[in-house]
Amino acid sequence: MRWAAVAEAALRWAVLCGLYTVLISTVAVPALLLAGCLVVGLVPAVGRPIAAAAARFTDRSGYLGAVLDGAAAPPLPAPPADRTGSGILLGLLSTALAAALAATALHRPLPAPAWGRHAVRALRRLHSGLLGDYVTWLLVGLAGLLAAVAALS
Repeated sequence: MRWAAVAEAALRWAVLCGLYTVLISTVAVPALLLAGCLVVGLVPAVGRPIAAAAARFTDRSGYLGAVLDGAAAPPLPAPPADRTGSGILLGLLSTALAAALAATALHRPLPAPAWGRHAVRALRRLHSGLLGDYVTWLLVGLAGLLAAVAALS
C-alpha cells in the first residue's frame, strides 16, 4: 500500500514538472523573444550595434580576408538602424492586419469546402503522427525544396 502511494506521488510530480516545462517553452520563451524585439525596435542605442554586427557578419570579402590572409577587415559603414515613418507605418499596418485576420478566424470560422475536408482526411491517413512519418515527410519536403532550387538554378 505504501509503495502505491509513493508511485502515485512520483507520477503527480512528473506530470507537474511536465506541465511547467510546457508552460515555460510555450509562453516564457516567446514572451522573452518578443520583449527583446521590442527593446531592439524601440531603443535605437540597442539596434545600432546589432545592425553593425549584422553588416560585419554578412561581409563575405572581409570575412575571407580575415580568415585566409589574417588581415583585419576594414570597418564598414553602419547601416541605418533608426526608425522611419514608412517602417513604423508598415509595422502598424502588419500588426492591424494580423490582429484582424486572427479575430476573424476565431470569431467567424469559415465552413470548409467539401474538397478541403477530403484533402484533410487524405492527409490524416498519410500521416499517423509516428516518428517515421515525421522523418518521411521531412525528407519528402526537403526533396521537393531541392528540386525547386535545382530547377531555378
